[in-house]
Amino acid sequence: MKIKKRSVCGKILFSALAAALVLGNIEDSMAQAAKNNLRPASLGKLGMVTSANPLASLAGQKILIKGGNAIDAIVATAASLNAVEPYMSGTAGVGYMLFYSAKEKKVRSLVFGGWVPTNFDAKAMKTDAKLADGAGHGGMETIGPRTPAVPGNLAGWNRALKDYGTMSLSQVFETTIEYLENGVPITEFDQAMWEGTLDRVSPHPEAAAIFLKPDKSVYKIGDFFTNKPLAKTMRRIAKEGIDVFYKGEIAQEMAAAFKRDGGFISVEDLASVQDKVQWVDPISVKYRDYTVYNNPPPGMGIQQLQVLKIMEGFDLKKMGHNSTEYLAHLMEAIYLSRIDTDKYVGDPKFVNVPVIMLLSDTYITSQRAKVVANIKNRKANMKKQSMLEKVPGHFENSIPDQYKYATTSLSAVDQWGNAVVIIQTHGGGFGSGYVAGKTGVVFNSALDWMTLVPGQANTVAPGKAVGWCIGGMMQFHKNGKPELIVGSPGSFGILQSVPQVAMNVVDFGMNIQDAISAPRFRWKDELGSVPAKELIIETRIPEKTLQELRDMGYVLDTSLGEWSMTVGGAQGITIDHKTGWFMGGADPRRNGYSIGW
Repeated sequence: MKIKKRSVCGKILFSALAAALVLGNIEDSMAQAAKNNLRPASLGKLGMVTSANPLASLAGQKILIKGGNAIDAIVATAASLNAVEPYMSGTAGVGYMLFYSAKEKKVRSLVFGGWVPTNFDAKAMKTDAKLADGAGHGGMETIGPRTPAVPGNLAGWNRALKDYGTMSLSQVFETTIEYLENGVPITEFDQAMWEGTLDRVSPHPEAAAIFLKPDKSVYKIGDFFTNKPLAKTMRRIAKEGIDVFYKGEIAQEMAAAFKRDGGFISVEDLASVQDKVQWVDPISVKYRDYTVYNNPPPGMGIQQLQVLKIMEGFDLKKMGHNSTEYLAHLMEAIYLSRIDTDKYVGDPKFVNVPVIMLLSDTYITSQRAKVVANIKNRKANMKKQSMLEKVPGHFENSIPDQYKYATTSLSAVDQWGNAVVIIQTHGGGFGSGYVAGKTGVVFNSALDWMTLVPGQANTVAPGKAVGWCIGGMMQFHKNGKPELIVGSPGSFGILQSVPQVAMNVVDFGMNIQDAISAPRFRWKDELGSVPAKELIIETRIPEKTLQELRDMGYVLDTSLGEWSMTVGGAQGITIDHKTGWFMGGADPRRNGYSIGW
């Protein structure tokens, strides 16, 4: 029976790839544009799942084949990442969901982004050893039991499944448990992630026993990774429900481990999570002919909407894709909008986030004028730039730094018209590096994404929700129906990568795979580095354009080469309502893969 199931999925995957080759130009909006793409888009009519790992996408597609809907599929995909991307996200991670319900004809946002434990003590953090490996993004730069936020992923998956799914936890967790129990193969990308985040796991015995081999070395290509303790935990959750994790024996075991090891998460913190995970209304703007939806604060997706509205005032087609003029305008729009998220976005229950003002026509018009003025000034001062500013920048230890980001994006659509996108994360590679008790559950490092500086919008405080760049994902709707859904990991680069991909589709007519594969940039605007001074940019941008940008005074880091996961790992789906075809794209910068049927 297992052989038969795998054969069916293999045929579906082959058919989708073959269809992409034959039908790659269904509509003008899906036209091929990126000539140096590494893969075709995936196609399907009955469903599409795209994620950062082919086995995760397969887990979701199996659910669609069995008759499940997009919510069933996305939860199966999200849970399977415990096994196939354990460094990026998992059951004790945090996340956001943006869901379009075809039955209700409305978009809803589900926030399960993590909260500061009620017993949090900032003074205790000062004595922790620092691990300035880049994964802390300028925050506390620590690992271990004091950095996790109270996790929401499991509660988010369960809430979505309960309200809009058609299957049980035991059904959607089946493949996850199989992967954890029997093992999954390690890819080149996996090996690099393990090597880049080794120091986050090795200090913690429970974690090292799972995520390192018996000789304390990292998993490498050709190895198979298992997490049998987590398989046992997930089996209990599937059988008994999520109360066992948040209120029952597993919660007690995890809380006892935190107390023993000096952490803050308590039984009371865990028990409070399910009540906090509630559906809320998204925020939205009009862009071209679309209504664009995003998650509200404490998500930082408002930055993406600001960028779109600023760029809407320019003739992007006339500028040309990734031309000097286009890139300069987009860089300035992102630069200004990031200052706003850094200044204003936090937990609305603790700080006033002026959403209406930040998206108002008056404010956007003033920001657009600043973009024009900034570019004019740069052109006027081109000859005054020092030679230091004209040469490419560089990272120290640039190779490991490619693998310090630990977030993932996944999307699904089904034959009934439902569409969903999730971004979820551990925060840093393997999160805090801390596994609580014998559960096999590695916890996030979300508090490292807040600031200890008093009086800021995202200052850490007991009970406060984390202000998150992971809230940045978008759905583009026309005539009341979704036509494009897209998200990406990549730290604060999430807020930059997703608009670039979206505009590649909407403004430049690329299909979703080409839009994802096209070269991108991002400002180095991590926490504590705003306003940013330097950009990372892929060298598939023509050298002439790069030099013109340098001449304008932009400091460009080109050390990561033609392709870099630092500019994100986007996944997305487009829906052609005229033909009924779905098209999926996944980022070749990571293990991304989309599967349709």
